[in-house]
Amino acid sequence: MELKNLFNKPCIIGLIGIPNSAKSNTAYFIINELKKIGKFNLYHFGLRAEVDGIKINSVKELEQIKNSVVILDEFNNLFDLDNRKHKKRIENTFRLIFHNNNILMLIGTPENFKKFICGKIDFWIFKKTYYDDLINGSKAKKIIMDFHDIENIKGSEVLNLELNQALIYNGNYNLVEIPYLKKFDTKKNNPKIIK
Repeated sequence: MELKNLFNKPCIIGLIGIPNSAKSNTAYFIINELKKIGKFNLYHFGLRAEVDGIKINSVKELEQIKNSVVILDEFNNLFDLDNRKHKKRIENTFRLIFHNNNILMLIGTPENFKKFICGKIDFWIFKKTYYDDLINGSKAKKIIMDFHDIENIKGSEVLNLELNQALIYNGNYNLVEIPYLKKFDTKKNNPKIIK
């Protein structure tokens, strides 16, 4: 199973993991892999490193995108997920993803993937995740709890993936390697806190 195989028709992909679990690195890796396949329009929100593509800053811009790959890193900053009145608006936006022939990747932490959002996800990419952070009753939690492995990555409290690993769920579970892409690491030059 290759990550690029998830990007062959309009869909919504969820990339979920705790902070500092290399979620953004996984997104940059996917962009590079898709470039190897062919040309595509890329729109993005929240990616901090420079990539070829168009940066968006609003739902209004998102709803006008057609025939493209759209990556929303820290997607909770674009949608007001805590306001129940916005649920219908988000539903309409996601419906346009399919009508406009787009592939949408939502990147966030486990608590960002509310039950409502989880119900919209077609394919999952999991990074390191604490089970307590997952929303009880959500599709994401069910998928993780149903997973059994022989690689010893699933503990009793954590899906303990290394930074260079991801667990893909597309109806089947596949463990894949994600190489570190130093040129996209926006945290590599952070000064040490304790010197």
